[in-house]
Amino acid sequence: MINEDNAESANANFYEAFNKRDIELMKKVWASDATATCVHPGWPPLKGFESILNSWAGIFENSGNMEVQIADVRVLVSGDLAWVSCIEKLYTIAESGVLASQVFSTNLFCRENDLWKMVMHHASPVPDIRKTDDSSKN
Repeated sequence: MINEDNAESANANFYEAFNKRDIELMKKVWASDATATCVHPGWPPLKGFESILNSWAGIFENSGNMEVQIADVRVLVSGDLAWVSCIEKLYTIAESGVLASQVFSTNLFCRENDLWKMVMHHASPVPDIRKTDDSSKN
């Protein structure tokens, strides 16, 4: 149970860095490994620590008033790997009001010296449930 709790804490640190738009915190989350991979919704896969951190720096500079809340967090640990899946609820304040969207995220962590370090973040859009329900009526 301790490994699951530690992996869930590492995942929470990732979202704290995201919400604070703090690149230094984000650096602490990620493994400085060339094989690390990040897939933002609608982006091609990014590989390597520098490429991934540059993407986060750009997101932080251009995200304005954005907040991410996570739900349905599930943790699975096997040896030195931990998978954390969750729903990311994204809220952005725009001229037209508050925009809300959801993505499904899978975060993979590898243990480095008793710390969980992110080696993969993959986020995919979740369809609007109302649209899905409406289309099934046709």
